[in-house]
Amino acid sequence: MDFIVPKFIRYQLYLLQLENYELGRYWKLLFKKGPWPRGEQRKELVWSVKAKAMMLMAVALHGFVIIFSGLITVILTGSIGNFFVAAVIAAIILSPFYFLLFSVVLLLLKPFDSLAKKRLAIRAKSKIGNMPPDLKIIGVAGSYGKTTMKEVLGKVLGIRFKVLATPDSVNTPVGIARWILNKVTDETQVLIVEMGEHYAGDIGEICDIAKPNIAVVTGINESHLERMKNMETVASTIFEIVSGSEPGAVVLLNADDKRVMDNYKKFIWPDHKVEKYSAKGGSAFGGQISNIKYQKFNTEKLCWEAELESFGKIEVNLLGEYALGDVDAAVKIGKNLGMSDDELKRGITNIKPVEHRLQPIKSAGEVLVIDDAYNGNPDGVGEAIKVLSRFTNRRKIYITPGLVEMGNSSAEVHRQIGRELAGVADVAIFIRNSVTGFVEEGIQTSPSRFAGHPSLPGGEAPRLSEKTSSSPPFQGGVPASAGEVVGVKKPQIIWFDSALEAHAGLKNILKPGDVVMFQNDWGDQYI
Repeated sequence: MDFIVPKFIRYQLYLLQLENYELGRYWKLLFKKGPWPRGEQRKELVWSVKAKAMMLMAVALHGFVIIFSGLITVILTGSIGNFFVAAVIAAIILSPFYFLLFSVVLLLLKPFDSLAKKRLAIRAKSKIGNMPPDLKIIGVAGSYGKTTMKEVLGKVLGIRFKVLATPDSVNTPVGIARWILNKVTDETQVLIVEMGEHYAGDIGEICDIAKPNIAVVTGINESHLERMKNMETVASTIFEIVSGSEPGAVVLLNADDKRVMDNYKKFIWPDHKVEKYSAKGGSAFGGQISNIKYQKFNTEKLCWEAELESFGKIEVNLLGEYALGDVDAAVKIGKNLGMSDDELKRGITNIKPVEHRLQPIKSAGEVLVIDDAYNGNPDGVGEAIKVLSRFTNRRKIYITPGLVEMGNSSAEVHRQIGRELAGVADVAIFIRNSVTGFVEEGIQTSPSRFAGHPSLPGGEAPRLSEKTSSSPPFQGGVPASAGEVVGVKKPQIIWFDSALEAHAGLKNILKPGDVVMFQNDWGDQYI
């Protein structure tokens, strides 16, 4: 339909699609970006069934307004000839303002849309209810780490069972219901459902469709704080997976996340079987939580080497240390489902990097690219910086536009990112926007560090007079002034006005042997 619909109308519908057809957020985005396209878009409108329906109804509404305007003019003037004049004027005036038509159509469709969603959920719930009784449903919820956990569980459990997991970012009640109706069959033995949260009640709705026999809580942080307003709501929404699980369900908790540990007792039922997983190893918990006895990262093979107390040494082909916690969770769930140690070990060897989540890519000139574009939460960023710090023999480059939807915590979250980057990255590339200035502030105000400080890889002592970046920042990839700062070595800072400019400018920055991390990627609604 692109060749029929003018670009500016497609753009107005694209913004509505970006905000998942939420009218309030749509109008905020229109106020922020304007209703007419300016500059390059990262993506284009997807002509889904809903988008096509919205477009056709908006055109029909436009036609109705044109005819109505003509008829009113005829009534007021008594001249049929004025009908066409009024109709043309109405067509011309209203054409640039299709966002008004889309808004009206959205309001008209809302009752029917709600009814269709409820019907979809009822059908999916009925299908699950008629599945073989030995079907196991594993729900995964949390502010971060859901997708990697889902992928690890799928690889490990897939050695023995016919596993079906929600694809990509299908994690809403509607998306999951539609996926169940289209993909789940009587042959499915294990169903892994990633449960997303934007508002209170979201995860509860998903659990009403597919109640988990095993509920996994990966972590709680400031992600979606802008929508949920406070951390209490974030925590209670994520723990809807526990209160919405089957009676007697296994509840598996990330023991490395303080907010999970501080909150879980409020949501556990007496008959829940609570277990905990951890990436920290048995020494941290006396063997009561984690199966991991030791671990180390191999920078040459790009994997974690560890020993599990139940079946010996393993290699996990993921960069983040949290991967060991995911493996620990997979082992516990696998054993709960009756898998043998040999099956579990073979499953672990199947684990592969997840696309756009600390995904290593070897590029030309021996440059190692770490694609972390789909990581948009503070804990994930902290882990990404730790990953970067382990490459002690390479120049380390970090590029980011920052995080979104951090609410009132945004400034401090980004300052903390800057403090963690100081002493780790050699070059920090920022996209100019409302948050990256706080990252620079965190870098510039980070305290001095000394030998043995955990933020310095290997605990090396900093030289007390290092050339570092200072304000004003770099402009368009061209360095500004450099100053003398006493303390930790701070990264060179380079600024670009857009991600496209930054990616194009990398060819003038990268050197053979560098490791460059792309952390997060903003959609058009945030730019």
